[in-house]
Amino acid sequence: PLKLFSFMCLVFLISLEIKEKMSKVVDDPGAPTSAPLAHRIKWTYITKEKTAQILVATKGKISVATEYLDRVTLVSYPQVPSDATIEITELSSKDSGTYRCEVTMGIEGSSDNVDIQVQGIVFHYRAISTRYTLTFDRAKEACVMNGATIATPAQLQAAYDDGYHQCDAGWLSDQTVRYPIHEPREPCFGDKHNFPGVRTYGIRDVNETYDVYCFAEKMSGRVFYSMSIDKFSFYEAKDQCVKLGARLATTGELYLAWKDGMDVCNAGWLADRSVRYPINIPRPQCGGGLVGVRTTGFPDEHSRYDAYCFKG
Repeated sequence: PLKLFSFMCLVFLISLEIKEKMSKVVDDPGAPTSAPLAHRIKWTYITKEKTAQILVATKGKISVATEYLDRVTLVSYPQVPSDATIEITELSSKDSGTYRCEVTMGIEGSSDNVDIQVQGIVFHYRAISTRYTLTFDRAKEACVMNGATIATPAQLQAAYDDGYHQCDAGWLSDQTVRYPIHEPREPCFGDKHNFPGVRTYGIRDVNETYDVYCFAEKMSGRVFYSMSIDKFSFYEAKDQCVKLGARLATTGELYLAWKDGMDVCNAGWLADRSVRYPINIPRPQCGGGLVGVRTTGFPDEHSRYDAYCFKG
């Protein structure tokens, strides 16, 4: 069975039952006796661009590729020499792909592929008022209201490893305040000075105020864009989505839609009264040539924009 957890630094198990193909052999009393052949287990990671070896196990020894050291193990080997189950930790989206397992014993062998899609996305969230206004409890509530949960330190680290960069301090689930920086600059040095990495303020009092990092795992529906020549006020946008058998999408749902490839160069209302739009194809007129979920903030509710709806 395959047990897959989300993005951003949770554990998954890839379990494969490899059935040995053993031929029936008639005993030859004159044949020399020999020790049974040991199983050889090999795991590789396959993408369109390359095939990379993860590990090879034989004769009770395991050789793990440098990239996977400290985050991949054979669960039952060598106690069960034919068990090819592996466990990989600290997942990020770059781990999505095809994993191939090969088990051989002498000239007999079996193999299978497992397709893995790492789910989930971490996003920064700011309250409707202004920067750094969320207590710890309000931060958790803000994530839930936006179709997400407050991110864990491991999830933020995984997002950083995937290239996430944000110079805004935000709450995490362990009551710490952190932010990920790849290109340090003076306001964003934090505790690492000129070095890239996830900055931390450590554990903070729950009544202090910051932004928050949320984690959205998956959707049970789809986000779609609705437009009008005259556009909509916030409440007109809500009514428009209802007319279409849907509701205004949350910020977390729009981030998940963006991760799945949604690209619309028009700002639209979301359920929290923010106005945002998802860009996957960079162009100057759409968010300055940057990809991501772009935002215009929280305009007056009578301002006119399009709408992003969600249908379950």
